[in-house]
Amino acid sequence: MAHGNTKNIKKEKILPDTYMEKYEKDNEKLLLWMNEGISRESLDKFQVYYDRFSNRLVYPIRNMNGNIINICGRITDHDWKSKKLRKYTYFESWGSMNIIYGLFENMDAVMNSGEIILFEGCKSVLLADTWGIHNTGAILTSHLNPEQMKVLAKLGKRVVFALDKGIDIKKDKNIASLKRYVNVEYIEDNDGLLDDKDSPVDKGFDIYNLLYNNRLRYR
Repeated sequence: MAHGNTKNIKKEKILPDTYMEKYEKDNEKLLLWMNEGISRESLDKFQVYYDRFSNRLVYPIRNMNGNIINICGRITDHDWKSKKLRKYTYFESWGSMNIIYGLFENMDAVMNSGEIILFEGCKSVLLADTWGIHNTGAILTSHLNPEQMKVLAKLGKRVVFALDKGIDIKKDKNIASLKRYVNVEYIEDNDGLLDDKDSPVDKGFDIYNLLYNNRLRYR
């Protein structure tokens, strides 16, 4: 899920703390993700609600200070492909994109563990949270941008990249720059445990745990 050209930097917009109150906790709609194994507790923790107007599950994107700076919506219409609808969309334009999704909510776990595990998408963060793995975040796309690299370098903790299958982190110049500041490790599926473009969490906890335990050091 790309965010556009980060060269055209706009000032970050801060949305009110009460912004999510306009959306609904629709149990039927939330089943879309609960049926994929995400707990209601994790949905509540990350404030996943339902927007009737756009027919999307919605959740806030927070900056390092906990301020809501964007809302992401995931379409609930099962025919979204045939209708040529976007699966995910952002309701606001982006600023500098110096965001690691979930880092604010999971900061204590990251600091205590000395490590942050980075996925591509928010749903992987929620699924890991359901399993009791709380030291995670998401870069919201398949590559690390320079602003995110600075956030992680300043954080000073080990970074484990758990990107979707098929992504070669060694082709990412910002990840190469990051390893000058912190230890960088990565998950690589060399045994065919995942399907193409799968997140490491998509085949369940046991497969994820195996992949994580076999992670590699980026030297």
